[in-house]
Amino acid sequence: MRAAHLHPSYELVDWKRVGQNKLVALVRSALVRVKFQDSSSQQGTESNGQDQNALSFDTTKSQQVLQQAGDQSGTSSNSTQEDFASYILIFKAAPRATWVFERKIKLALPYVKQESQGSDDQGSNGKGSLYKTLQDLLVEQPVTPYTPNAGLVRVNGVAQDTVHFGSGQESSWNSQRSQKGLKNNPGPKAVTGFKLDKGRAYQKLNEAWPVYEPLDSTKEGKEKNESEWKSSGASEAKNDAPLVGSTGSQMAAVTDNQQSGDNNGLVSLAQRSTTVAVQKSDSSGSQGQGTTDNKFQKYLNTTQALHQMGVIVPSLETWPGKPSTGIATRAAGGVSVQAATRQSTSTNEDLSNVITQLYHTSTSQLAYLNGQIVVMGSDRVPSLWYWVVDERTTSGRATWWAHTELNWGTDKQKQFVENQLGFKDDSNSDSKNSNLKAQGLTQPAYLIAGLDVVADHLVFAAFKAGAVGYDMTTDSNASTKDQVLAWSTTAGLDSDGGYKALVENTAGLNGPINGLFTLLDTFAYVTPVSGMKGGSKNTEAVQTKYPVKDDSKASAKIASLINASPLNSYGDDGVTVFDALGLNFNFKLDEARLPSRTDQLLVYGIVNESELKSARENAQSTSDDNSNTKVKWTNTASHYLPVPYYYSANFPEAGNRRRAEQRNGVITIKKAIYPEVRGRQLQNIFDDWKTNKSR
Repeated sequence: MRAAHLHPSYELVDWKRVGQNKLVALVRSALVRVKFQDSSSQQGTESNGQDQNALSFDTTKSQQVLQQAGDQSGTSSNSTQEDFASYILIFKAAPRATWVFERKIKLALPYVKQESQGSDDQGSNGKGSLYKTLQDLLVEQPVTPYTPNAGLVRVNGVAQDTVHFGSGQESSWNSQRSQKGLKNNPGPKAVTGFKLDKGRAYQKLNEAWPVYEPLDSTKEGKEKNESEWKSSGASEAKNDAPLVGSTGSQMAAVTDNQQSGDNNGLVSLAQRSTTVAVQKSDSSGSQGQGTTDNKFQKYLNTTQALHQMGVIVPSLETWPGKPSTGIATRAAGGVSVQAATRQSTSTNEDLSNVITQLYHTSTSQLAYLNGQIVVMGSDRVPSLWYWVVDERTTSGRATWWAHTELNWGTDKQKQFVENQLGFKDDSNSDSKNSNLKAQGLTQPAYLIAGLDVVADHLVFAAFKAGAVGYDMTTDSNASTKDQVLAWSTTAGLDSDGGYKALVENTAGLNGPINGLFTLLDTFAYVTPVSGMKGGSKNTEAVQTKYPVKDDSKASAKIASLINASPLNSYGDDGVTVFDALGLNFNFKLDEARLPSRTDQLLVYGIVNESELKSARENAQSTSDDNSNTKVKWTNTASHYLPVPYYYSANFPEAGNRRRAEQRNGVITIKKAIYPEVRGRQLQNIFDDWKTNKSR
């Protein structure tokens, strides 16, 4: 770090050796701060102000945080102007087995065009914009248009089986399964969501994490309806975000700013609302009313959720020379720090806003391909952007995943992926199809699991969280009523053994991929819903009610954005899938696999040099960020992810990736409610699988 003239707060998160003479490293600092320039709040904006990037590094805030930490590192006065951006460092080999620093490349922020006041969420082409997405993030709205929704199809008035099999083909669900000798699955009309009053289904707000994407298929989709959200819900959500470590006068100042319509107050609010502390439940299990001392009143906001998940930017005390306040574990080529419990007297000035967190965690792993360096995020937080930079440059700008068009492969695969992601990339289709589609963003963000280079191609792997929760059917005679539909694990790409098979694709798109995946932490996203629109159990979209308020928790349901994996057993005959109700389906390797709502989707891409070059050039453009010009990554596809259902505490770890219960229980494990006999059967199956694999 000294050779690169970087502050001691920088940490090494990933590196690659290129041949015998070059070393490429990725470093980042916990001191970085990113600000969003809301043009609607500016006074006397210059006429050319709309051409400026809405995102920039906040050097003033970084310096304030540095001074508050009592920096004794003895760095030069230049640090007052340092933005603490992430860097790629390039070293060359030298005699005596040493490496000599050669140059550094700055990972610049993506370009986001500012929009004029009053543009609402409509861009110049009538579709939603990235600018609006960041506005929603900064005012702590956990429902934003860039990430996946609950994973089941969201088409107004159209049931899931209709979308999967086409109009008039709904009845073929049972017949197609019968042709293969498969027992019937719970009907594909089932929707996500579980009831708060059923067993362990109810997770208190301080034990649950939200999802970003609203389940509703309306344009606003954030509460009961668009008009109610605009008239009261949005304002209430903004004003409810807690003011952590703030004095009464500070709280009043922000409140006054909000009431006067000054959006600067919202930015300040977002920067301060980054606490993990929430109101604890009383003995009766009800949520108390929050106060300003590290507690929320009605809403659990995005930054609180990210903090609870352990993905918040590490605090200053974690860089070298300072006592650690968190638990660091290496994952996906980077270091994930789980913040320790903070004392009630501590300030929050060392914490950062949501956009800063997203920038920080997006610089987690790198790959090198013939002079081009690719940087992506990790499996810890959704990645909004990625970098492709030329090693000969000094700076490279990120490009949005929303500007990258992935080719999903075969038509059937593509259709199912679109349904799972809640959108269809078809400008002529019904605008009510989904919130993502209405916003005009054709790709969501991803949880990046792996990144590497094989045979002159970049290979990346990313997860989309499938959603399976409780069957919300109102039919009291239905066997699936109020029962859990799936359990979840996340998985990672084993770069040592899996990439070659992935590139060659010898196992087939739906076949077992032995040795490719390793089990990681268990966690879930949850979001409350209030039921079905119009009271119909099958023909209307799920209605979002986020977050649950104290006075409505009894009637609300929670849609579980569990990372739902097919519950598989490997064998010579193919993949046997066990859903949470104990129904098993066997798929031969030569058979087309019917989409199952317990499928976890792995998106993987094999990208060539020219496509990477296009992505790099696109990132440098300052054209309207609503343009339809997109980078096409043509050789991408989707895998259904086979992962064993049951695993024991002694399951082999992947490097230092440790399960949640081995990390001081910071992440709550949500256990499903299964009949005991099913659990024993599944355990036996898993034991058999381990035995066969060891042979």
